[in-house]
Amino acid sequence: MEKLVEQIKKIATVEYTDYWPKDWVLRLLALFFAIFLWYFVVGEDKVDTHLLVPVELVNLPRDLVIANQFKQQLEVTITGPRGLIDGLRRQPITRTINLAEAKPGTMAIRNEAESLPFPRGIEVLRIQPAHTTLVIDRLKEKMLPIQAETRGEPAPGFELASLRLEPAAITINGPEALLDRINLLRTTPIDLSGLNSTTIRQTPLLLDQELLELLGEAMVNAMIEIQEKTGELTLREVEPVLIDRREQFSYTLSPRALQLRLLAPLSLHRDPAALRQRVVLTLQVGELEAGSHRLPPLVTTDDKISVVAINPEQITVKVTETK
Repeated sequence: MEKLVEQIKKIATVEYTDYWPKDWVLRLLALFFAIFLWYFVVGEDKVDTHLLVPVELVNLPRDLVIANQFKQQLEVTITGPRGLIDGLRRQPITRTINLAEAKPGTMAIRNEAESLPFPRGIEVLRIQPAHTTLVIDRLKEKMLPIQAETRGEPAPGFELASLRLEPAAITINGPEALLDRINLLRTTPIDLSGLNSTTIRQTPLLLDQELLELLGEAMVNAMIEIQEKTGELTLREVEPVLIDRREQFSYTLSPRALQLRLLAPLSLHRDPAALRQRVVLTLQVGELEAGSHRLPPLVTTDDKISVVAINPEQITVKVTETK
């Protein structure tokens, strides 16, 4: 009996705190936060909203390229507590598609709720489009020449002498199927209307949507050379100048004058005097000894005038020694 009483006393005298775990404070805080989180997630008002989620393609092999236009944003409808929804605006969500195993061909990737990294408590109601379709092609490099397109006419009396493009060709990297059906590029029409002098103009290329995606707004420099129109005319009675004549000789020419058929700017057709000043007919007689010689005359002029014919083609020069 006495032993029983002693045991009861020992039990009665045990400190109350012995029944509390040593980390009771941490456990209490965890319980508090769990209750708070439950209220935040479950107890808070739920709202529906629409988001635009960017599509990000990663790990595409270097020798492949996406050959089609695909929707680069998903329209996603979600529901969840207002606090979580508001927090998403500070935490961008991206739909990531891993293309490490991609091969040439068409891929249809399903856009599921699990593919979007929304936090717990957010429910995805709808995703549009439901699939992202990618056409994958081999990457090809090709050099394409550029052809200039023109419209209009230069000013009256002038014409287009030449038109050069810099660069004359462009190297493009793009889908093999696209580049295989393109052999050259064209400029937008270059307006020549009213031009009377050489000029340089920046000109955009004429690109369809597929090439525009590859090159952007590509420009070239058009070097437009304008010259005055030319025509043939005959310059009569042109007397040659004797070059290196020697005093101990006299020179007799037959004929004394020639006719020149020239290709010259039209403005010189109306001004024969100016034309004659720009055309020189010469005979080289410095090496001639006494006697009769037949020589071809030499015509010197500027680069805007060219010789079509000389009549006659040779001149008889009689060289006589003087006493």
